[in-house]
Amino acid sequence: MTSKVYAPNVHLFAFHLKTSKPTTLLWDKCNQIISQKFGVTKQLEIEEESGYRVDLLKDKTTDDVAFHFGSNVTLDNTSLDVSGVATPLRIQDTYALALNLRRPEQEENQTQRTQPVPSSFLEKLNPAGCLMPDRISSSIGQTLVLTVWYTEQKRFIPWKLLQNRQELRQLADECLRAFIPAQIPCPHFNQEGELFGSPIFEYGVPSQQEKYCHILVWIFWEAEASDKFIDYYSNFINLFCYRNKVIRAYQLNRDVYQVIKKEYQTIEQYFDETFKHWPASQSLSQAELNKFKEDIKSVSQKALDYSRLLRDLDHYRLTININAENYKRELRDISGKLPQDDLSFLETFFNDCRLFQEQIQSDLGYFGNGAALLEQALSAIRARVDIDQAEREKRLQRSIALVGTGLAVSAISAQTAGKPLESIIDPKQSLDCPSSGVTPCLTYSVVFVLFHVAVGAIAAFILNGIINLVSKDVNK
Repeated sequence: MTSKVYAPNVHLFAFHLKTSKPTTLLWDKCNQIISQKFGVTKQLEIEEESGYRVDLLKDKTTDDVAFHFGSNVTLDNTSLDVSGVATPLRIQDTYALALNLRRPEQEENQTQRTQPVPSSFLEKLNPAGCLMPDRISSSIGQTLVLTVWYTEQKRFIPWKLLQNRQELRQLADECLRAFIPAQIPCPHFNQEGELFGSPIFEYGVPSQQEKYCHILVWIFWEAEASDKFIDYYSNFINLFCYRNKVIRAYQLNRDVYQVIKKEYQTIEQYFDETFKHWPASQSLSQAELNKFKEDIKSVSQKALDYSRLLRDLDHYRLTININAENYKRELRDISGKLPQDDLSFLETFFNDCRLFQEQIQSDLGYFGNGAALLEQALSAIRARVDIDQAEREKRLQRSIALVGTGLAVSAISAQTAGKPLESIIDPKQSLDCPSSGVTPCLTYSVVFVLFHVAVGAIAAFILNGIINLVSKDVNK
């Protein structure tokens, strides 16, 4: 059996970053909804102004900054009036749209109250799901608030009794199901409480990533709740703005988390494989040296990319902190004006903020190890390459020293008299060139060169032995 409610309302609070494209998304969506779904011919027109919090309606007045319109819908072959109000504004870097669609409390002639309607009337305020998050697609997100008056005959019942609270929960579920198209699943129930003396129910879990949808169903029990909601409407816009910024920052943070999680696993795998196959010999082959040099380039780039991911992870943590403080400040402002009212239902969001912050802080601590692993790998590879290059330079210097010594000794030897060598080659004949002939001269020249090269080589060999002996003594 369908319950009847009085003066059902739908409030859409949607938020879109000024820098997000298209910048006119909220105003375009609003005009599309009121024209295509409710047959309103007049359009919402915007006029940008400077300032921190600015009302953007082009034809606004000092007393009225909202765009008003009227329409009608058909329910059970009966035409019913519908009123609407659209309030466009900008809060610092964020465009905000507060769109209210409702069944009026008074008939058009303002002489009598409108009759209660079935809860299914809420479907008429959201034709084809035009107010759902996937249809609005704002960059920061949205909050939907459904308000209904319990019928006058039932409002005398003490609603705080357990049995009556269960009945109210059933009514809230019924209103939610009526509002959301049948093909779209309802968001999960999150909590229930009291706000301004009337029961309120929250749907949509903030930590839920997929298709998150935040909806409040507020059942007015006393006129006080409706009056205060209207009086502090501007504060509620701010509250929902900061709330959605926190949720959106956490969602984006979780996207970065998925990326950095994969990167961390890749880093661990690379670290294990690199040191598992670490060259055991003191000297690197040319192929190993070339691979290590390529690793230095790739690991350096990977470390840079990874540090950027950590920065993004921390950036969203700071965004959550800032907007959680803004939310707290706005709530404190309401509490200061209404010191007797219990705002604990709205304060529960602080618990979500704290959990988000703790989760991100934990992630930063865990994934920070990945940066340390990359730094260790980079340092180890660089050290190994530096050691190998130092050894290569040392060997080159020794070779140069030995060759230089050999050449020097050969030169000194060559400057000595050639007679001893001459007498060895041919003791009976003088080898004065060129008078002695070509063959004896060539023989003498070749032997002369080879002899002195051999002298230089012997000197270099002796020097190499001395160097090796000294190196062993130093290393002991």
